[in-house]
Amino acid sequence: MLCWAVSVERAPTLSFLDAAEVVLRDAGVPMSPQEILERAVHLGLVTTNGATPSQTMKSKLSVDVLERHEGSRFMRSDPNRFALRSWKPAITEFFADRFQKALLDEEVVVFGRELLEVLFPEPGLRYLASDESDMLISHTYPMQRREAEENFDVIQLVSQFLVVRRGTIATYKRTKRLPEARLHGVYSMLFGGHLNPEDVPPLFSVFDPQAGPSLIQRELSEELRFSSPPSLSLVGAIYDPRTEVSTQHLGVLYEVHPAEDSTIEIGERGFLMDLRFETPEMISDRLTDFENWSELVLRTHVKGSLRTT
Repeated sequence: MLCWAVSVERAPTLSFLDAAEVVLRDAGVPMSPQEILERAVHLGLVTTNGATPSQTMKSKLSVDVLERHEGSRFMRSDPNRFALRSWKPAITEFFADRFQKALLDEEVVVFGRELLEVLFPEPGLRYLASDESDMLISHTYPMQRREAEENFDVIQLVSQFLVVRRGTIATYKRTKRLPEARLHGVYSMLFGGHLNPEDVPPLFSVFDPQAGPSLIQRELSEELRFSSPPSLSLVGAIYDPRTEVSTQHLGVLYEVHPAEDSTIEIGERGFLMDLRFETPEMISDRLTDFENWSELVLRTHVKGSLRTT
């Protein structure tokens, strides 16, 4: 039980959530539901008649975070402690393993590995001709992500976004919430994620320079939030078998150019952190912090033909 050295003027009875906000703001540190309730009762902020009021407090906080997400005033700082969301990034938000399990249950788009021999006789970054991209899309089919991660006979199709602004590139660090433990704590300059069946309709292609941006927009909006719509341009496809992760994925790479006055925020903040804009030189100086696809794109695309306007 916490010991309180200061006293706060008693207030009229509040809802559990309003009382929790008052208590946390006064304490200035994350607290357990039991600690929050005890302090709220001590201050006369709430009255309790139930048999397990601390469980009621935990339930109300948990439901608010689950249903309101970023709109909630609260967040978990560890499995049984809550904090005010306004304390980020000084306090890191905790996410339970169930989010990782849900991601592994989604359906993703895959194709047979044998197709790589036709499309990628050599690994790297290349622009696919229309007949090549049409052939690739025609051979895709859905598979549960959990199964695809364990099946090295298939390649998973993923979106990749290189966000460019005034000669700098957006970078970030992956968190432990992502299912691929092999990438936890690794930096990247490529945003994106698995393409789902609805992203790959039969009559259109994510590799089409005209139709592709609208098809792949959903993936971008999940990763990043722009106050003004950005422009997208197709770069090509990435395949790099140097690591166990990348050998199972083929990336569809787009350059993203935000509007000049647009603000940019991470969308799924539990997955990504430490968003910053860096010059190619800054990235090169700490390239060992980055995964291999970032190194490949920096070497084959950014240094030679990056559009910075």
